[in-house]
Amino acid sequence: MAQSMLLYWGSGSPPCWRVMLALEEKQLQGYKHKHLSFDKNEHKCAEVQALNPRAQLPTFKHGDIVVNESFAACLYLEVKHTRGVACDRGAWRVTEGRGMR
Repeated sequence: MAQSMLLYWGSGSPPCWRVMLALEEKQLQGYKHKHLSFDKNEHKCAEVQALNPRAQLPTFKHGDIVVNESFAACLYLEVKHTRGVACDRGAWRVTEGRGMR
């Protein structure tokens, strides 16, 4: 499952770290990640803008789901990868219109 996840991130960004920590906490090893340089404006490349028109990081993609806000990405991971706890599987959608599509 983690192999279908892709995280675009930039060094020195606490929001990016937040998503990376959530992925590690959920033990989702094997996710793909792409480190982009803020200094070189790599986060403004066409590849990122196709997923996130604001060209901001982090940008998280899982299958057809794209999440562009760190808190929304963490909530998505919590809902989709919670073990042993019943939760509303669509709860992360509360963030629609706020960095998700």
